[in-house]
Amino acid sequence: MRVIVIGGGAVGLCTAEWLSHRGCEVTVFERDRCGTGASAGNAGWITPSLATPVPGPGVVGASLRWLIDPSGPLWIRPTLDPALVSWIARFLASCRRPAYAQGLAALQRAGSLAGPAFDALASRGVEFEQHEEPLLFPAFEEAERDHLWRMIDELRDAGSDQRLERASADELTSLEPALGESVLGGVIGRAERRVRPERFTAGVHRTLLVRGVEVLETTPVTALSRDGRQWRADSPAGPHPAEAVVIATGVESAQLLAPLGIRVPIAAAKGYSRTYARDASGPRHALYLENPKVAISVFDEGVRVSGTLELGARGLGLSERRLQAITAAAQAALPGWQMPARPRDWAGMRPLTPDGLPFIGAVPGLDGVHLATGHGTLGITLAPLTGELLAGMLLDNARNELLDAFDPARATRGGLK
Repeated sequence: MRVIVIGGGAVGLCTAEWLSHRGCEVTVFERDRCGTGASAGNAGWITPSLATPVPGPGVVGASLRWLIDPSGPLWIRPTLDPALVSWIARFLASCRRPAYAQGLAALQRAGSLAGPAFDALASRGVEFEQHEEPLLFPAFEEAERDHLWRMIDELRDAGSDQRLERASADELTSLEPALGESVLGGVIGRAERRVRPERFTAGVHRTLLVRGVEVLETTPVTALSRDGRQWRADSPAGPHPAEAVVIATGVESAQLLAPLGIRVPIAAAKGYSRTYARDASGPRHALYLENPKVAISVFDEGVRVSGTLELGARGLGLSERRLQAITAAAQAALPGWQMPARPRDWAGMRPLTPDGLPFIGAVPGLDGVHLATGHGTLGITLAPLTGELLAGMLLDNARNELLDAFDPARATRGGLK
């Protein structure tokens, strides 16, 4: 089977890897360089414990408070754009507890399969930097600590089998001496992983090239159209026919489908990160700071501080206010960390659906066209699994609970209110 994969980020590359592994003739189109979009500067976490929908109980109230604070963890840019207003209405509806519980159960099932999907990649010779030390969730206020401890019960009720442990302040500081004296306790996640995302995408890209997969960088697909029983992708490299198409272009996926009469609700959720050189005074372990929603990743050659979701962003310009906000949150948690000067700053667009679940599967009414987008903050976590799910659907006509939960048809049949 000839398959076109549009998008060279983590999700698109992993989908191409799975399809080529299964014997498909694959062509990848990427408008820029592979791995330079949302995959380039994120936290790189493979974190089942954080595989939760963005919309949920309490988010509405918090969002209203953050609305007047552009440095808050979630900020919705004021807009009159009808598409974004409609998206926000659906997002708010998804914050209801029944919808959240259903989405949480689906993401926890997916999260439990994320690690094995990465192991399968490695077993096929894909090389990437990976770490498996514990993930720490320190709390600095009693309410924050209590919320984290309730999180353990909530995840277990949703079917999670993650090794999450309540921890005292002493237990956390013994693992992470850089934590300040104000830590009150928290949670230790024992079965979490992380990758250096830009090295991960580079490793998958190399594997595709070794296999002889055609990867066309700086080659955007300008249009999709029927060509008899096949699909044709038009680009500066000329027309390419294929029996199947996978659209994995993040927030731009909706733009490719719109001329075909398909409307999918995907919003751009801009995130930021700062990557510092390693310093002896800095953290040894990955940490998640619950209140400011800031992730701290420790790699072989750097420490990355990342966070914020800015809905309705219009470009990739860097906001010094937001960068300072995530820096201040990290410094408050790790007061002894002598942050090196001149960090590498980054911003990227995460594709977010109103219910917080990705779109993975066939596009209704377009036989042979599939979506692999809308992963939000879980693009790295779910990238290899997404490829595995789509390969099974395309080649084996496989269906399962996850494909039902992530079915793009829910956007058109009333599943997203």
